[in-house]
Formats: sequence, structure tokens, C-alpha cells
Amino acid sequence: MIALLVHEGAPLAPHDLAGAWAVEPGPVAALLGAAVLYTAGRRRARRAGSRRPELGRWESRAFWAGWMVLAVALLSPLHPLGGALLWAHMVQHELLMVVAAPLLVLGRPLLVSLRGLPPRARHVAGGWVRRLRPLTRRAARVEVAWALHAVAIIGWHVPALYDRSVTSEAVHALQHGSFLGTGLLFWFSVLGEARHRGHHGGAILSLFTTAIYTGGLGALLTVAQTPWYGAYGAAAPLWGLTPLEDQQLAGVIMWLPAGLSYLAATLWLVLAWLRESEARVVRLERLRRGAVLLPMLALLLAGCESRPALSRAEAAWLTGGDPDRGRHAIRSYGCGTCHSIRGVPGADGLVGPPLDGIGARAYVAGVLTNTPANLVRWIRQPREVDPLTAMPDVGVSVPDARDIAAFLYTVP
Repeated sequence: MIALLVHEGAPLAPHDLAGAWAVEPGPVAALLGAAVLYTAGRRRARRAGSRRPELGRWESRAFWAGWMVLAVALLSPLHPLGGALLWAHMVQHELLMVVAAPLLVLGRPLLVSLRGLPPRARHVAGGWVRRLRPLTRRAARVEVAWALHAVAIIGWHVPALYDRSVTSEAVHALQHGSFLGTGLLFWFSVLGEARHRGHHGGAILSLFTTAIYTGGLGALLTVAQTPWYGAYGAAAPLWGLTPLEDQQLAGVIMWLPAGLSYLAATLWLVLAWLRESEARVVRLERLRRGAVLLPMLALLLAGCESRPALSRAEAAWLTGGDPDRGRHAIRSYGCGTCHSIRGVPGADGLVGPPLDGIGARAYVAGVLTNTPANLVRWIRQPREVDPLTAMPDVGVSVPDARDIAAFLYTVP
């Protein structure tokens, strides 16, 4: 993803550190390009009046924090220092994997950055994103992302490969690229896909096991009696360390401080899980209180040939979703490529039936009584309901399905 260059010439000495900025064309161009696209995308979205979730202030702060951490890891003197000292190289890796990667995932910059492209380029890039979506969804499954990240971390710490990364420019670029790439995929799986699908337990287990094997590897580096990596044997004495002390410090960094990131993410997921459970209880209580009204509403939906669309407040109360988020979710999942939907720009597909006036229909897809629960079930798992339907299962999460149902009930 970012071109990373190894350190050439003699090992970096302490008196050279202040001027040892790694201003290489590849990382500089990549970071500047990402900043320009993200800034332009946010401005265009704001001018268009978009209220997408990724345009929030928290997401913007997370993106820029992750961007700055990447700049420190790739452009500051830390980068050349990593060619002289193993502990500095370890700090660089941890910044890429457990600081920059989760911040960038929380910033959700992809769709915003696509808006920053010129229209023609945006159309081409959007097409590639849609084509690759099935592959990325499979790769972002918790178990797949966990395995890919584990292979990258454990594999690159094999002494022969690690030493090669210090002496070969191409191998060094591949090492850092795989750390960042699998790190982004790993954090997206636990902070994005798993949480949105309600798989908090799997995400927490993924974080816990990652903390175990990375901490274990750091512990092995710390307690080893001999140095593992010969590439650092000559440089460590320049900094007042023996090669073994340099390795022990690197192990401590991997073992303890890096583990705090996994612990913080685990606590955040647990709190989110508790909040969602509490919200679910509140919704169930509201449904119980409205149990008398729901059958009457179902009869009205089934018995009337035409019925005014629900208000936003009515649709939100009935489904537990948000109509505004539902409109964005419809565009995000590409529903408009098959259906025409009033109020959704670009939703003019002719493959499936128009989705106007859902509230006036007696049945959902002709097979389920038109109730909020059935509409959400159909949106999420159409082929489980009707194996012969042409509607694909695109992996809509429960919250997104509620939001989409809420929006559809507001469409006249």
C-alpha cells in the first residue's frame, strides 16, 4: 500500500538522529494523496448536504489521528532508527498495527475519499469497490482476518525473514505493507463487521487470542538468552546497548504496551455490547406496551388498498430503526441497482419491483405478512425465506435492516 525503503549505508548513530528524516517519495505521495482525497471528499459531501455516518466529527478526528501516526512511523527519524535498533523497529511496527490501523478503521475514510475523486475516476473506483465487495466481506470475517494477521505477525518474526527485511528494500516494503494491510483488515473485522452484525463475542475472542500470541512472542524475545536477529548485532553498541538488551527492550514493547491496544478495544466492545443489550430490552418493553396496537396496524396494512406513508417518528417507533440512516444504507448495499425507490438518488433499477408504498402492501415479497419483523427478516435473509427468489443475500446487518425498513415505511 505504501512504498517503504530500507536504511542504506552505515547504521544510524546517535549524533545523526535529528536530521534523519525519511522523506521518501513513495510514503510522502501516499500520505499526501490520502489527505487531499479525504479533505476534498468531506467538502463535496458537506456541500451536497450528505449526513452519512462517516462524516461525523469523531470519524474525522480518528482518521486524522491515524494519518498522523502513519506519518510519524514512516517519515520521522523513527524509520531510519529502525534500521539500527530492533526496539525502534518494533515501535514502528506497533504504531502501524495497533495504533494507526484501528484509528483509520474508526475513521471510515473509504467512501469519503471516493467522493474526492473526479467524477469519471470515482465511477471507475466505485465499480471496483462493488466488484471486490464479496471478496472483502469474506476476508473481513473475524476468523479469516485473525488468521491472515497472525500469519503476517508470526511469519515476519522468523529470524531469516526479519533479517532479510533489514537488508532488502523490497522485502522491507512487503513486511510493512503486510503489517499495515492485515492490521486494517483485522481491526475492520472486530470494530466494524463483527460489531455491526452483533457478533461481539467473536470479536472479543479474536482480540483476546491476538493479545495472547503477540504477548507470548514478545515474552519469548524478552527472556531469550541469545539474540535472534543478526542484522542488529553491529548497530546496537553505538547506542550503548548489547544486541541482547536491544532485543529484550523490543520484546517488552511488543509484550506490554502493544497489548494495551487490544485491552482497550476489548473494553470498548464489552461496553458497546452492554449498551446494545440494554437498548434491546428497552425496545422489547416498548413492543410489549404496544402489543395491542401492532395487530391493529397489521390489519390496516393488510386491509387497505392504499394508505399514507408513515411519518419518520412512526416508522422509527415501529421498526426500531432510523429512516435517514436507512436511506444511506440502501445506497451503501446497492439496493437501487435492482429496485426503483422514491427519494433515493440513483435507485432506478428494473430487475425487482418498485419499493414505493411498502406500507400499503399486505405481504412482503408475496410470501410474508407485512409486519416490521417480517420486512427486516426479508431484507436480511431473502433466500432463507424463499429459496427461489432472485434477490441476493448481501449480508445486511440487523441494525441496517431496521433502518432500511424504517425508511421504506415512510415512502408513499
